[in-house]
Amino acid sequence: MTISCIESNNAVNTLTLQNSTKSEVIKSNSKNEIQDVFTNSDETSKFKEIVSKYDITNMSRNEANEMYKELHDNDLISLKDMAFAIFDPTRIPGWKDGSSSVNGWKMSSNPDEKMNFLEGIKTSAEFNKIYGDSKFQDNFDKMLELAEKINYFQL
Repeated sequence: MTISCIESNNAVNTLTLQNSTKSEVIKSNSKNEIQDVFTNSDETSKFKEIVSKYDITNMSRNEANEMYKELHDNDLISLKDMAFAIFDPTRIPGWKDGSSSVNGWKMSSNPDEKMNFLEGIKTSAEFNKIYGDSKFQDNFDKMLELAEKINYFQL
């Protein structure tokens, strides 16, 4: 099929092209010829509703636990994703109170201390790429992807 009579800022009526050599040009004066009507799914709306209550760039581990648990309880993330996100290294035997670095991310033993989870997860993912086991990188990448998605919907 050959399309002819295509001009800038004009649309070609493809229905008339099917069995005809004559084409009809439809002129449009509007600059918004293509409109994208975006609608949120129920899942997206629920995700936004949950994450809008938090700030992933400034929240405590307790708040993070609440947010990720609520996302899981609403079937918006998997149990595995929730487990990776809420893993608390300060409960590991031998952890000393105060602050320590976990995969390059400085973390406090105080579960109510606010921190930037997005930057911490980015740091952990980068640290694992350099010093960690490559078979775990997919888990870090998924955790970072989820954190970035949360941050996007919080803006």
